[in-house]
Amino acid sequence: MSVETNSSGLIRSLSLSQAIMIGVASMIGGAIFVLVGPGIDAAGPALIIAFLLNGFITLFTALVYAELGSALPATGGGYKWVREGLPRPNSYLSGWMAWFAHTIAGSLYAVAFGTFLGHLLKSAEIIDNASGLPLEKIFAAIAIMIFAFVNVRGSSHTGKVGSAITFSQLAIIGILIIAALVAMAFLNPNWPNNFQDFFPNGTMGLVLAMGLTFIAFEGYEIIAQAGDEIKKPKKNIPKAILISLGIVISIYVLFAFVFMGGLNHEQLGQPAWEFIGGYGELG
Repeated sequence: MSVETNSSGLIRSLSLSQAIMIGVASMIGGAIFVLVGPGIDAAGPALIIAFLLNGFITLFTALVYAELGSALPATGGGYKWVREGLPRPNSYLSGWMAWFAHTIAGSLYAVAFGTFLGHLLKSAEIIDNASGLPLEKIFAAIAIMIFAFVNVRGSSHTGKVGSAITFSQLAIIGILIIAALVAMAFLNPNWPNNFQDFFPNGTMGLVLAMGLTFIAFEGYEIIAQAGDEIKKPKKNIPKAILISLGIVISIYVLFAFVFMGGLNHEQLGQPAWEFIGGYGELG
């Protein structure tokens, strides 16, 4: 069985489905779990519009990545394109900006994991709440070390682990969405009332929510950065970028909709969006 390689010596081992899963996993990360609460607090039900507008805005950048990724499928993505098309030090600056952006996003996802795991263990009384240990930071550091090790092992391992984690995330989100839909259908027939005051904080609240949640669309560019490791890159890179972005936009919008619709505001004694927003990043 022949192995597809390239001039850089890297093996093209990532299939279209694996590339899509890498893009979806990179975008979803911990953003949907951490940013929905603050986003709802800022915009209320209009968070749905914020997700749609952010998705529309980022689509233009995604189209650029899809076109250049197809024309110049090479490891490095945007850094490689800037180096080929612009004089120095543009590529140097581009590389550092990309590295910084990924560091910020990775830190957000690690902190999200640590925060939720620490809260879960404390709520279940598995760990003493008065232990004084910075559990969230410890769990976040462990997550970073584990994924750094997986990435060092190579793209094949990264693709498989990324696919497994993405499927797990999608399964959890799918269960939450189904549970919320059931609640809307049988337990909260008056769910449309949760969306009557759609813009409780006006245009500024919508803009603030867009700013808070825009980072949730960061990640599809990683597909282009792995250009030397994707099979049939000229065809699969554009497909993977656009399909992964479409999947993520749909998930964000649906999740925000059912998240607010599944709560009974009469039992809560306050609007559903205020209740969710009150929990902040744990919302």
